[in-house]
Amino acid sequence: MIGCVSGSLTFCLLAALIGSGLGAEDYPDYCSTFEGWPGWCVHYLECPSINALVQKNLSGHELSKMETDMWNQARCSDRNTTYVCCQDEINASGLEMLTNETECGKFTLFKVTNGQRVKMGSRPWMALLKYNVATMARHQFLCGATLISKRFVLTAAHCSINELPIAVRLGEHDITTDEDCIMVGSKKRCQLPHQDIGIEKIIMHEGYPKNITQNDIALIKLDRDVVYSAHINSICLPLYPSLQKNVLGQTLYLVTGWGRTESGRPSNVPMEAFVKHLSMEDCIKAYRGYAFAENQVCTSAGIQDSCSGDSGGPLQYPFRFYGKQRFVQAGIVSVGSRQCGIETYPSVATNVVVFMPWITKQMAVA
Repeated sequence: MIGCVSGSLTFCLLAALIGSGLGAEDYPDYCSTFEGWPGWCVHYLECPSINALVQKNLSGHELSKMETDMWNQARCSDRNTTYVCCQDEINASGLEMLTNETECGKFTLFKVTNGQRVKMGSRPWMALLKYNVATMARHQFLCGATLISKRFVLTAAHCSINELPIAVRLGEHDITTDEDCIMVGSKKRCQLPHQDIGIEKIIMHEGYPKNITQNDIALIKLDRDVVYSAHINSICLPLYPSLQKNVLGQTLYLVTGWGRTESGRPSNVPMEAFVKHLSMEDCIKAYRGYAFAENQVCTSAGIQDSCSGDSGGPLQYPFRFYGKQRFVQAGIVSVGSRQCGIETYPSVATNVVVFMPWITKQMAVA
């Protein structure tokens, strides 16, 4: 059975893969690989990486230690040992959609004063999810999101659990005003009106309802294409390996949203602050009893922490994106303390890098 460790795994492999039944019962749809990356529980013949290990060993070649570890932790069913956890692959069609976003992540101002308001129009990918739950405009927006293409918005899965959003607002600055304006010298400058776009489909991650502390990611397909402008544009995603490496190794991120400030009051305008990238062990210690995974991002910054209401919004930072300085989304705000500014309680975000295969697949088939 899977779990055997030996210099040669031939007999172990044969017992597990040939001697077991081929039925698909008693295995989960979704799983995590031995490295903690998202995957699907499939028959080993449908998983190129695991099947390659089987064929290598059956041909008489010894597996390396890493390959042996991969094999020993591949099983995703206790009753059917032919089923293994297979890492998602990037979908070519979905990747092409995102690669075509050549103007993504452009920004007019990077200077950040921690915990202060964002300059109007400087983060044009920021979105708000609108709910039919209140009459006051400020209380209709319970989650944040980001525009990633002309048709898709990225957010957290938990934003569609208790109530379903009815629209996505783009191009917003001050939630309490119909018109967003600033004074430039003696002149009043106003940006184009915000847009409320209808929702065609909400695509929640298949593994989220079964584990509410992981897989907290969702795509929203809009009911029409967005027309880009100075105040409405997409954010870049970590599309290629060298960028993904830089994103994962970043020590600081920016968290942006209309959540509560350190005073406990909700903000009417988007706020932004730096947060530190911590190890997942820090979040595991702070939230004992929660099942976090290495495919999440742990952040904390004391009084500059993200707060309730930033849920679904981005962790982001400027990176070199195809040779140009652009904002790239690293995470989606997921779990955090309702006590804003309490350094003991860090925040947990969904790691966008590891979910790129899921994002590209869902975009391609939606």
